Amino acid sequence: MGEVAVQYKVMPDPDVEVAIDDLINSLKNLDESLGKVHRIEKKPLAFGLMFVELHAVVEDAEGLVDKFEEEMSNVVGVGEIEVLGMGRLL
Repeated sequence: MGEVAVQYKVMPDPDVEVAIDDLINSLKNLDESLGKVHRIEKKPLAFGLMFVELHAVVEDAEGLVDKFEEEMSNVVGVGEIEVLGMGRLL
């Protein structure tokens, strides 16, 4: 089976007070059996707000990308998750 590279935009949950750096550290420690985080960085959005851009590689199997996204959404402080790009790796 192949692999899929996925780029995410992760917005902090406005109802949970968590520092963006703490959120990044939590996302770095996701379960590697679902997918591997390759790059993660904070980026400016507007008016001093920041978001997290996360690049991950997930096995190209049915439902694994969804499980990886579910794992991300369970991290304390994660609000909205948006897929910015996805492509199959050769």
